Amino acid sequence: MSGYLYRIQDAIRTHGLWVTALLTVAVFFGLFLFGDAPAVVDALGSLELWRIGAVFGLVTVSYGIRFLKWEYYLRTLRIDVPLKTSLLMFVSGLMMVITPGKAGEVWKAWFLRDEQGIPVNQTAPVVGAERVTDLLALAAFAFLGVVLYRQSSTTLIGVTVLFVGGVALLQWRSLCLRILTLCETIPLIGSYADEIREFYDSTYALFRPKQLGVAMVISLVAWGMEGVALWIVLNGFATDASILLALFVLGLGSVVGAASLLPGGLGAAEASMVGMLVFFEYSRAIAVSSTLVIRVGTLWYGAVLGTVVFASYRYVRDRNTLESS
Repeated sequence: MSGYLYRIQDAIRTHGLWVTALLTVAVFFGLFLFGDAPAVVDALGSLELWRIGAVFGLVTVSYGIRFLKWEYYLRTLRIDVPLKTSLLMFVSGLMMVITPGKAGEVWKAWFLRDEQGIPVNQTAPVVGAERVTDLLALAAFAFLGVVLYRQSSTTLIGVTVLFVGGVALLQWRSLCLRILTLCETIPLIGSYADEIREFYDSTYALFRPKQLGVAMVISLVAWGMEGVALWIVLNGFATDASILLALFVLGLGSVVGAASLLPGGLGAAEASMVGMLVFFEYSRAIAVSSTLVIRVGTLWYGAVLGTVVFASYRYVRDRNTLESS
């Protein structure tokens, strides 16, 4: 594996991870104060352990389902990667969930290049398509608030329009090809014309109606698992918790977090989720406690899992290299 890839991973682990960890401490401390710290501690202490275990279990299932989308996209582009290697790439990429909008997961494209020799411009669109369909699925859940609870969000509408418009524009192939042709005349861009066109062709293929439909179904099921996880937590505090409300709160919080461009959506996602739960007459302590549990399960669990898997792979690989030399 190239030293460049190691430097990226080391930068995330030594800087990005710790910066996000400090930001998490600050955000969680603020939430404790908002929810009345003793009341939050009491609420968390009363939550049955099996419910916390269910959160991690459902999030793990969600990752498994999203891996199916990753594999579907690779097969759509006829990119042949051994299943074990593909799983390693996918799980390792989870350590990048701490980046703004999870954009850092594009690192998987460089990982694939170094391990399998696959050009980045072929696989980077896969990561982009993953993120777009994830966000559209979460936006669909968030729109439950518009339909069922008569709640609206300018951020939600703006982000959805932006991404849907972008997908539609990508499918206007004649216009995109015309733009690419014009770009070829620009000195600095023209030298990369073939790579840019290949990048566009891959992106175009991934957002065709059939591929978009399949990916959206997978995304809805995967993120639905995390919505169920939030519902299980809420139901531990109030027996009349609604699963539709849980999907709405998770979806809106995730979209707001992504739009904030903060690492992991920290601060923005939590504020949105707590605010909505309080609006729907949950106590501050319950709103904060539920948000803390679900954010640990959906953000830090993935970051730690991805880091451990990649670090373990790197350790085993380096040790084998030393033994064979």
